[in-house]
Parts: sequence; structure tokens; C-alpha cells
Amino acid sequence: MSDLPPPPPSYGAPQFDAPTMSVELAGWWRRVGALLLDALIVGVPLSLLGVAAGLGQAGQNLLGLVVGLAYSVYFIGSRGQTLGKMAAGVKIVRDGSPAPIGYGLATGRYFAAFLSALPCLVGYFWPLWDDKNQTFHDKIVSTVAIHV
Repeated sequence: MSDLPPPPPSYGAPQFDAPTMSVELAGWWRRVGALLLDALIVGVPLSLLGVAAGLGQAGQNLLGLVVGLAYSVYFIGSRGQTLGKMAAGVKIVRDGSPAPIGYGLATGRYFAAFLSALPCLVGYFWPLWDDKNQTFHDKIVSTVAIHV
């Protein structure tokens, strides 16, 4: 009986072992601060640019989506931190690995964040009762926010 190999991991099993380093999860208020800083860093200049360029509401929304996507995917994918997250001491990593999450996963996380807003932003409040302080979009792509 002991000659049989162990069964393969089941669907949904963790893909990584527990991190070998000790990490502190980022708290909800720290994450909110990072989000607000990023909104100021990206939103204010884009709004001014949109008004100066004479863009209507639809044009500003499209510009915001494209620039927000590029900003988030570049910084989160390559460094795990946007400028606001750097200032607040928050880093996004794959659950169980301290490495940056890469551009593909960062893109998925960006679009999954729209699901966190439905309904009534409940996905953004998820860290208040979650063991890993994960938002709904963190859960979708298996990422966590750590304090650095």
C-alpha cells in the first residue's frame, strides 16, 4: 500500500508553499490611504488634462480607464506597488510568494477590482472580516497586500 504515489493536489489547492519569510498583512486603513493617494496622483492631473483638452464626460472616463489601467498594471505588475502604495507602505504580492505578480495577473486584478465595487463597494470592505485582509479582487487573483 505504501508503494502508491500521493494523490495530485485538488482543484483550488494552494499553488505555493507558505512564505519562508515573515510578512505583516497591510491593514484596511493603510490600503484605503494608498487608494486615496493613487486617486489624487492619477485622478487630479487627468481631470485637469481632460478639461483642458475639452473632453466630455465619456472622453474623460475612457482616458481615466486607459491611464488607470496602464498605471496600475505597470507598477503593480513590475514592483507590486503604485506610487500611492509606496507612500503608504503597501505591496501587492501573490499569496505565498513575495515576488511581483507580473503584468498578466495585474491586468486581471485591475479589472476584477470593478467587481469589488458591486454592490455598494462591498468587495473593498472585505478585508475588515477576512483572515488575510484580502479584497474581493485579491481573492479572485490570489493576491495579498502586505505592509513593507
